[in-house]
Amino acid sequence: RMIELSTLARQRYLDSGGDPNRASGSLHNENYMTAEEQQEFLVLARALSGIYTNNGYVYCQGRSWKLPEVLNHD
Repeated sequence: RMIELSTLARQRYLDSGGDPNRASGSLHNENYMTAEEQQEFLVLARALSGIYTNNGYVYCQGRSWKLPEVLNHD
């Protein structure tokens, strides 16, 4: 599904006149996914990566750290 979402966003970029030889995406402030698609993509990416949050802490590869309050949405 992540590939489908990426392909869809890439096609939207090209359809809007984007350069086919250039990467697109949020790093260039050119996000062609809807908010719902972005959220779905992030959920899938987190599931694949094994990174998760719980009670204001991030857990990743056996390590954990406290989230800054501004990012804590638990």
